[in-house]
Amino acid sequence: MATHNSLSDKEIDGRVDGSNEGSNLCSHDRRVPDNDSMQEPVTSNALYVLCDVISRHRGIVYGTAAGVLAGLQMGTVGWLRSSISPYEIMFCRGIIFLVSVASVSWSAGADYTAADMALYFGYGVTNSLGILAGYVALQFTHLGNATAITFNLPIPTTILGFFIFNEGIAFYDILLFAINVVGIVLVAKPPFLFGIEGDSEGMNEFLGAILAVVALLCIVMSMIISRKLSYREHADPALATVVSGMVSILLTSCILLYTQTWDTPSTFLETVAIPLAGIFGFFANLSIVYALKYERVLTVSVLDTICVPVSFIISAVVVHDIPDLISVVGAILVCLSTCGCLFKRP
Repeated sequence: MATHNSLSDKEIDGRVDGSNEGSNLCSHDRRVPDNDSMQEPVTSNALYVLCDVISRHRGIVYGTAAGVLAGLQMGTVGWLRSSISPYEIMFCRGIIFLVSVASVSWSAGADYTAADMALYFGYGVTNSLGILAGYVALQFTHLGNATAITFNLPIPTTILGFFIFNEGIAFYDILLFAINVVGIVLVAKPPFLFGIEGDSEGMNEFLGAILAVVALLCIVMSMIISRKLSYREHADPALATVVSGMVSILLTSCILLYTQTWDTPSTFLETVAIPLAGIFGFFANLSIVYALKYERVLTVSVLDTICVPVSFIISAVVVHDIPDLISVVGAILVCLSTCGCLFKRP
């Protein structure tokens, strides 16, 4: 009996030793993989980190995209301003906006109240009037100046966001706000600070500035309405885009019928640029509504001002309107305030 027990113990010990040997072998294989097997984990980890950063800062990503696309939109319209009516461009923009009707969440819309639909209609009206006023402002003032004033959103959105939504303002927000304001002032170069040569040019600049301020106020109101829809948990970017497109078509149709003006593109580039401006505006509109679902109004407004240096680059490269040193410094400050949002805690 004792021999039987000792043999059994040896067998058991042998099995345990064998299992440990196999375990050590497996752990050795895991510890020293070959070079080919190391490439895939490194790549997947990099993609995971990138996706993680984007998911935690998706509002910032959307806001930055909205600013870049808005700058491309204004730059395209600025290039067309001498040959194509802004009302015609706005009409084509409205038609392109209707494409998003296929993405509207109709099932969720069944729960919308009359107040929700009123907010959507208000968004469509303010967004359309704001962009149209910005388009018309380009007929009287430079592309960079019109864009700088039209999309100088941080000042009014900060005030309205604080009083309407009780969104707190930290010292870091104030710092970004101050840098942005200084940059916008240097870019726009207001006449009462920098002066303008010539009476006729001064009058055109003044009228363009007034239209740009109207555009600014309307766009700010559209952002506030969009943020209000997000607080009510009834924000549908596709529906907001459709409503804005419908209002744009109705508004510009009346203007075009009254003025009896419809400019036919004279070149292939103009034919392409008209819908291209609408496409830029389409994705800019979607991006800003999505951004307001995840970020505060102040953060999104600062991010959207990235359109100012974008429009200046287009103005220099395409329109051949080279900015001066003061404008370049202002554009750099705007970019710094935008990049500063990336260091905010999610």
